[in-house]
Order: sequence, then C-alpha cells, then structure tokens
Amino acid sequence: MKLRKIVLLLAFVLLLVSCTPKESEKTSFTVTFEVAGGSLVTEQSVVDGEKAIEPEDPTRITYLFDGWYTDLNLTSLFDFETPITGNIKLYAKWSADVALQTAYMDADAAAISLADTPVTASKLNLPIKGTVNDSGITWSSSNPAIINRHGVVFHPTMGEDDVTVTLTAKLTYGLQQKFFDFEVVVPAKTDVIIDDSVELPFTNLTSEFTVADANLTTYFAEDGALPYVDFMEFLSILEGFLYFDDFEFTINGDSVTVYYQAEYDIEDDQGNVTGTETEDFYLTIDFEENTVTMDTLSFFEGYIYETATDYGAGITYLETYYEEGESVTLELTPYRFDLVIHQDGLETKYLFPFHIANLLFTGGSYYNVYYNGNGYSGIYAFPDTDDATGETEDGRAYNAIKVSSLNGTDISPDVLVATYDLLVFSLDYFFGLKSQRGIDTYYNTLTSTRDSYMTGKTRDLSNGIFNVVNKTLDDLHSSYHFPGYYEVPSFKLALETVAQVGPTVRSWYDVLFDVQDLFATTYPQNADNIPPDYRFIDGGKTAVIYLDGFYTATVEDPDGDDSHRFMRETMDAIMLENRNVENIVVDLSFNTGGNLGALIRVLGFMTEQPIEMSYMNPTDKSNVTYFADVDTVAYTDVNWFFITSRVTFSAANLMTSIGQHMGFATIIGTKSGGGASSIIPVVLPDGTFFHMSSLNVLSYRVGNEVDGYEYFSIEDGITPDYVLPVADTQNSAKIIEVIELALADE
Repeated sequence: MKLRKIVLLLAFVLLLVSCTPKESEKTSFTVTFEVAGGSLVTEQSVVDGEKAIEPEDPTRITYLFDGWYTDLNLTSLFDFETPITGNIKLYAKWSADVALQTAYMDADAAAISLADTPVTASKLNLPIKGTVNDSGITWSSSNPAIINRHGVVFHPTMGEDDVTVTLTAKLTYGLQQKFFDFEVVVPAKTDVIIDDSVELPFTNLTSEFTVADANLTTYFAEDGALPYVDFMEFLSILEGFLYFDDFEFTINGDSVTVYYQAEYDIEDDQGNVTGTETEDFYLTIDFEENTVTMDTLSFFEGYIYETATDYGAGITYLETYYEEGESVTLELTPYRFDLVIHQDGLETKYLFPFHIANLLFTGGSYYNVYYNGNGYSGIYAFPDTDDATGETEDGRAYNAIKVSSLNGTDISPDVLVATYDLLVFSLDYFFGLKSQRGIDTYYNTLTSTRDSYMTGKTRDLSNGIFNVVNKTLDDLHSSYHFPGYYEVPSFKLALETVAQVGPTVRSWYDVLFDVQDLFATTYPQNADNIPPDYRFIDGGKTAVIYLDGFYTATVEDPDGDDSHRFMRETMDAIMLENRNVENIVVDLSFNTGGNLGALIRVLGFMTEQPIEMSYMNPTDKSNVTYFADVDTVAYTDVNWFFITSRVTFSAANLMTSIGQHMGFATIIGTKSGGGASSIIPVVLPDGTFFHMSSLNVLSYRVGNEVDGYEYFSIEDGITPDYVLPVADTQNSAKIIEVIELALADE
C-alpha cells in the first residue's frame, strides 16, 4: 500500500509539472503609442504581468512633450511601473512651444512681400501658406470695396484719389495665432496702354444672317487678356447683319460721331404703301470723357437686316405712335472700362473693350459675337447646350464656341474684374426691371455676395454668376445659359431645384407644379398628361383650345412648331365638327410665352381690329405704340375667352392684356404671371452667356391724342374679368358657369 501511494504521488507531481507553461508560452499584450503628430514610437509586446519599457520621448516641431496618457482626453498619466495585463494604447500629450511657434509665424510673415506684385494689377498674390514654415494664412481687408480678402483689386475709377488699404494676415501655427498688417496703396485706374495686337478669325455660325467670315484685329494691354477692337472695323465685318455702308463716321478730335438714316414705308389702313419717311440717328463717342451718347436707345435698332426666318410673316404694321424720350449717356468710367485712341503704325484706331462693343451694337438684336480667347463667332439667340451631337445649327455653334485653348485654366485677373464690371454695367443700363425695383446701381446689390465668387478661381465665378442670374435677379425673363470658355466644354450648370431661384420665381413654380398635377389627374390617358388640342363642352356650344406657347417655324426647321398653323388647323377642325359653336375658350393656364410674331398671328383669328402693342423704355423714358394688321380672317361671330393662371407669362401675359384692353376677349381665371420685357442676351468677358429682361417693357396705354396717353407696364400681370381658380381650369362645369355669368353681364 505504501508503495502504491508513493507511485500515485509521483504521478500527481508529474502531472503538475506538465501543466505549468514555459516562459515563452506566457500570454503577451501589445502596447502602442499614439504620437499625435510627433515622431514615431515603436509598439511593444509585453508579457502578461510585466512592465512596459518607457521609450525615449518623441519629438514634434514647436511642441514640448508632456508624457503618455491612457485616455484620449489626456487626463490620466500612465505609470510605466504598472504591470501590463491587456492591450493598451498610450497617447502623447503636447504643449505648444509658444516662443518657437511665434518665431515661426514671424518668419513666415517676414517672407510676405506684396511689393512683388504691382498695385496696378487686378489681383494681388496673397499667400495662404507661409513659405518658410507653412503657417496657415487667412486675409481680411480694411476696404473690401477696393481689395477683397482674395486679393482681387477693384481700382478707384479714373480721376479719383488713390486709396490706402490695410490687408491683415492672420497667421496660424499650431495653437498660436498672430496678426500682421500690410499697407497697400491702390492708385486710381489710369488710361489703358495697348501693348500687343493679333489677327483673330471671325466665323459666322448662324443662317439667320449672311455674314462673311473675316479677320478682326484684336488688341491687348500689357500682360492683359481683355480684348479691344476698333469699333469701326468691328462693325465693318458684320455687313449682312447690319447695313455698314449706311453709317457715316465723323471724327472731331477725341470724339467720333456715328450717323445713319433709317427709311420706313408709310402704309394706309389696308396695308398699301403710300410713301416713305426717314429718321436720323446719331451716336457720339467721346474717347476723352469715356462716354457714349445717343438721342434715343433706338439708335441700336434701325441698322439691322431682317432675319432669314420671317417672324413677321402675314403681319402688316400700319401706324406707329411714338413719344420721344430723353437722350442717354452711357458712362464707362464708373465701371472701369476705357475707350482708347491707339496709334497703330500710321493708322489711328478707336478701340472699345470688345464686350462693350458687342453688347451695344449687336446684343439687342439676338445676334452676338462670341469671343473664346482664340477667335470670334457670330451666333443667334441661344446656342443649344443640350445638343451634344451637333446635329442642329445651335448644337454646332455651341460646340464650336466652347472649345478654347483656355479651357480648364484659371481666369485672367483683368478678365475676372471686367466680367464683374460688365455684369453690373449690363444690369445698370439694360435690365428692364432695375428702375421698377428702385435700384440705383447693382454694385450695391451684389456687394454682399461678391467675394464668394470673385476669388480668382474660374469655378467660383461660374457658380457666382449662375446664382446672380437665377436668384438675385429673381426674374423669370432672366436665365443662365452656360459658363465661359475658361471652363471645360463638358461643364454645365443647370437649375435642378426651386432652392436655386429667388422667392418670386419660386412662387411661380409652385403654381406651375399645381397646374402640372391638375393635368396629370385630369388627362392621365393623354401623352405627357396634357389636354387635347381642343375639346367641346356644354353640348358643343363651347370649344376649348389648349395653347401652351407661341412658336414660329424657322428656316432650318420649316416643319417645326408653328402657332399660326396650329390655330388654322384647329379652327378648321372645330368648325368642321360644329359650325354653330358659340364660345371659344383659349386655355393659357400653362402658356409660358414665346415669339411675339407668332402671338400677333394667333390674335388675327380673334379680331379684325389692328392689334395694338405698346412699349415703354424705363431708361430713355420713351413710349411707343404699334398697330399690326394680320393677314387672317378672324372669327368674330363667336365669343372669345382666355383662361389664365400665374403660369400665364410673357407673350401669354401680353395676349391676355391685349384681349382685355382691346375688348375682344373676356379673361377668366386668376391673375396672370406678368413678364413685361422682351429679353436681351448678354455675353460677359469670361464667356458666360445669359439673358435678362430688356428695356422694351410691354405695356398698355390709357388716354387719347388730345389729352395725352399714360403707359402702364404689364410686368405684374393682368387681373381677370372673372375668377376661375386654378383647380377649376379643367372643370367643364365650372368653365361653363363662368362663361354664362360673363355673358349675362353683357
């Protein structure tokens, strides 16, 4: 028995020995070191229960090492005498070496030299990183109107005093900040000195005018990219768009007078030409005073050829009533533009900034000359940004003008400032709603957002002008078409949500969406959920015609949409189906406008009276009334009604006004959406293309020739004769109810 116990005890001891791990088989844990920007510290593997080895202190430039902590908040200092019983991460704590960081910022500040950039430049080089120690730098200006925080310089205009601006650089290094002031003297703008010239090609890209390809001498100031052209040479290459031979140029010292005489046919009430009358137009350009003066802004209308597409086909203009306005002087100095007399060899050149010449002499006609840094192109209306295939004339024009050697580059500083200045110049002199909105100059209006896009970066400028056109102008007749030639051709900006527009336009879209929803509910079986071209209600007594716009077939697309053809075919169909129809309702509740020539031809189906159209010009204060006879037999034995809504806009708004004012139509619905101005395309120096409300403000007049007339803009819409809510515009019973009420009141 004793022997057995000994054997069993030995076996138990052997078992215990076999179960005790070797030193190399003990559990190990990892100690890692988070250096928070300091030099690397190698992680350690520590056996369970043993202690980590305290490493050498890490280093970090301009910081002092304060020890290792066990938590991210750096509140618990780690004791390296503590046994390691699990994986652990230790965090380095640092405190700034204030003296050294301050010295680093001082060195970066000392390296800033604004004197390296002439104060005559359009942009100063304001660094955003220190060149010695990489301090972060942000800037502010004591006078953002002269130099903004991005270093863009807006020189005082010619003749004003020099301005001293304090630019403050906030340098940041680590947790330290320090401010440094730099004084910069910005002189008033001086005369432009032309330094270079080059021959650039001009190519006409539209079939609406026959203009020969040519070369145009283009001039540049030293280190500048803004093009200048001799305005007489510019006009000469546009023969075929304008009657250049009709111009007479008289040079008197620093002044050039442009004269032409326009001839008009005199027609009787039947449209027969009984004679002609002439009108003299003068424009004076003072190169010393930097002004362009004319008796009337109509100067820019009388020398232009007719388009190939006959937008006035079937229309005879009978008589015109005209109230002369005031002479207008366009002052270029406040907008930092210069008219330059330049001696080119033996020739004296009278130079305009190209984009000023284009805006004045061509833009109001829908024809524009587009400069893209490599040449010039003649374009009509709005080249199509959606036709990437280039199968249409608009698509081909768009593809041609958008390709430039400057694609994808940052905008030249002088072009940047000129783009902003021409934007303001265009709005101040040619935006038809400026006076109605009580605006003195758009410099004041745009100043609050200007620095967000006047940075020197092309993309910032594109986005900024997009927002100005769509949101700041807050006008349905103002639209952004495409960014300039510094952008790559594939880059586009488009409206996608109502958040991108102003409150007035947004409220219009709210009604538009309501009408669309109404159509979708009422006509789910129809293509695009829109009403049929026409329908009968009230047992055939009343016909309703759906008219969504005003279109004229073009030379390029003669079979395209044409409102006159639509009305003729629709009226034929209605009369064929029911010759005894008594009432015809034209549904304009979803009509957003279109071509005025098409509108007049549509009205020819409704009245034999000459169509009366009036305009007022808020800049030169002139008023004009035209009378147009339409070569169409009107249906005067029916009662005409127009259905309107807030969506009824522009030409549709005008149709509403004419029908009500002339008395041949009864308006039922809600107040129309307004839109009194025709539109004017604008090309900015960076190539941005947009359009806006022009100075031709559609109106109606009240009065007579003896007592005089008063003109009223239709910008704010037309109040209906009888109310028909938007929700009822497709409700036959409600339409009949309003018609019966209107007829009972006659």
